[in-house]
Amino acid sequence: MTPDLICCAFGHLLRFQLTGCSRSAHLAAHLLDRLAGQSDVDSETRHLCGRMSAVLETSVTAAGSHG
Repeated sequence: MTPDLICCAFGHLLRFQLTGCSRSAHLAAHLLDRLAGQSDVDSETRHLCGRMSAVLETSVTAAGSHG
């Protein structure tokens, strides 16, 4: 299941980067949060996934408050 989560998270992250779609950012953040909680993922990767999720949510929230 983890490879599927990674592929989906990267897909949504790429869509957000290419289009600015906030829905894709939220979906990527959600999937990255799930990866951060997976016991079969090494601790450094879990940490990075958690950080990226937080950055995505912060950037989308900030962008929404300026629009």
